[in-house]
Amino acid sequence: MIIRKMYPEQYEQACRYLQENGKSSILDASYEVTMRVDDIEYQLRLQPCPKRQLAVLQAVKIFYMEEEIKYELILDNLPLSILLELFLIQHTSTSKNKAVSLK
Repeated sequence: MIIRKMYPEQYEQACRYLQENGKSSILDASYEVTMRVDDIEYQLRLQPCPKRQLAVLQAVKIFYMEEEIKYELILDNLPLSILLELFLIQHTSTSKNKAVSLK
């Protein structure tokens, strides 16, 4: 699980995107969103947290191999962190995240 603190405007945009486009159950605090990177699809489980923080709980990598759909659960922090940054770049438009460092 990765937790990232964000700027107020970026946090509001991310939460708005999750509420409008994310999938969530009635008593579920997290949202599931789909994101495509090259030819691979990822399903991210994101949860807004207090104090302008966003958590990535897990991700599932979905890819095709020999005409079969394969699934890979991602729990490692480095790939989760990178997927969170890509999500924020794609779905928030603040000037502060134009120059993103993946350090």
